[in-house]
Amino acid sequence: MTILTMMLRAARPSRISDMRAVAKPFWIPKGYDGLTFFGHIITHNLEDAEDFNRGFNAIKNHEMIHLYQARACHDSWIRFYWRYLRYWIQASRYRRRMKNAGYLLNPFEIEAYRHMHDLDYLKDKPNGTNGWQQYAQMSLEERLKLYQRH
Repeated sequence: MTILTMMLRAARPSRISDMRAVAKPFWIPKGYDGLTFFGHIITHNLEDAEDFNRGFNAIKNHEMIHLYQARACHDSWIRFYWRYLRYWIQASRYRRRMKNAGYLLNPFEIEAYRHMHDLDYLKDKPNGTNGWQQYAQMSLEERLKLYQRH
């Protein structure tokens, strides 16, 4: 499946109940276990994809939180990725102070990392999560301090 095909065939986030994992080794940077892309979880290899598809663990929960965040962004992948990119660019100003600042200080990632081990976190949020909104209102300095505490 190509990037364009995945984007064009993507269902609205509210119509997806479980994201399937697919192996796309060249899509995902080293050091990352999975990546949410228009309703799919991208993994390094077929074995990792099968592990995601077989069971529900903290890493899959992290990726599923991104699905629910997209629901909260007017049920739109485009709006979710637009905001994600905007937050990533803003936080990248801290890249000299912190490796991967654009990623780790992104409000979407903060929420996903803080709740990935709570496998019940998504149960009462059919219309999406909004924890990322409180982190988006914080300054980058506050987000950095929050990250350093955990």
